[in-house]
Amino acid sequence: MRIAYLGQMAEVATENGISKKIAMQLSAWAQAGPEVRYFALTATGEVWPGLTTARTEVWARGHPLLRAVRSRVLCTRIRQWRPDVIYFRFAHHSPGLPRLFREIPTIAEINSDDLAEYRNTLPVAKQLYHRITRPRVLAPVAGFVTVTRELAARFAPFGRPVIAIGNSVALTDFPPLPPPAADLRRLAFLGTAGAPWHGLERLAEIAVLLPQWSIEVIGVTAETWRQLAPVLPPANVHLHGPLPRSAYEPLLAGATAAIGSLALFKNGMEEACSIKVREYLALGLPVIGGYEDTDIPSGSDYFLRLPNNAASLASWRERIASFVEHWRTRRVPRSAIAHLDVSVKEPQRLAFMQKIVAASRHA
Repeated sequence: MRIAYLGQMAEVATENGISKKIAMQLSAWAQAGPEVRYFALTATGEVWPGLTTARTEVWARGHPLLRAVRSRVLCTRIRQWRPDVIYFRFAHHSPGLPRLFREIPTIAEINSDDLAEYRNTLPVAKQLYHRITRPRVLAPVAGFVTVTRELAARFAPFGRPVIAIGNSVALTDFPPLPPPAADLRRLAFLGTAGAPWHGLERLAEIAVLLPQWSIEVIGVTAETWRQLAPVLPPANVHLHGPLPRSAYEPLLAGATAAIGSLALFKNGMEEACSIKVREYLALGLPVIGGYEDTDIPSGSDYFLRLPNNAASLASWRERIASFVEHWRTRRVPRSAIAHLDVSVKEPQRLAFMQKIVAASRHA
């Protein structure tokens, strides 16, 4: 099987959650046998070294008129490569995509509720463009892979095959960290700019509730914090800005637990399966998050689920304190998260692709 992975302007010039996920998927699929190639328009046309082991065709998208031309060129290059299936990381419409998807069976990967998320992140004009063109790009899609069950239900009305497969992690790439020293009281958070659902104001509230604990915030600058949070970071919150894994992993090594998104309600969602949480767990860190995780069984002792709303966390102080104290000299056992590995998740994804290809040929 030949798979064209269409990145739909995913930013792959740097090491980030999206580029690491794409690299992991490409590697896992290629090792399973299919021939895989990555296609995308990006801001610069540059590719993170972690992706250079895969075959890629990436171009700078340029100004809006040039972007329209290059989008059609990208579609032509995909046709010329003659894939059996396109795996499309859905974001929005680009010229040429609807026709391409009618010609080649395409599976759209859905990572969020785009309509809700774009209300929080895009200017009104771009929101309007997306709402008008969204049906054109999704109508010819042959199937959907969503990262949560909640999203699977929201895309079911399109009447296409849909499967929920949470994000995976290559456990062999993340050896568990040893427990931190008993006298350290540190938590960690991996974030990015432009993501209000991270809930930095909720992170600040946890810092106030646990003044004896420090929180190492990676990927967030002081400017990003001001843009996303209505409050200043407390004194025990330390902002490190964007860092590669080689630089931020020592910070995680000194942490007792890590923190996931705390304001998913801003996107109108209850369920998530973020890549950073899989990375935390692979390294052995238990997690505090404000949502239901697709792949973490209810009641798991390594995931403290906070309310997914804007209400005060004051009544949760003792539960949060008890959780982090419980894990101070422990790590999450690898056996508890084995089901998150690429060896479990990616065969499911490939099997769904094969099913879509077979159905297309039969039709």
